[in-house]
Amino acid sequence: MATLLENKVLHAHVYCPMCTHTVEAEVVQLTDSAWNRKLKVAPGQKCRRCATLLDAAYILDVIGPLNG
Repeated sequence: MATLLENKVLHAHVYCPMCTHTVEAEVVQLTDSAWNRKLKVAPGQKCRRCATLLDAAYILDVIGPLNG
């Protein structure tokens, strides 16, 4: 298993599959090599509208870095 080089937290719009709305959430950029970059919703976040976990949410649009 590859080790992670960096983890960046970004702000994004994600699609909640339970209430079918677009909500804002934090996503994590996982990098294990120069060519392999993945975006995943940060674990444990809940939807603002229906309070279900966003672990299975689809990332629609990355807004930018979390701190600015």
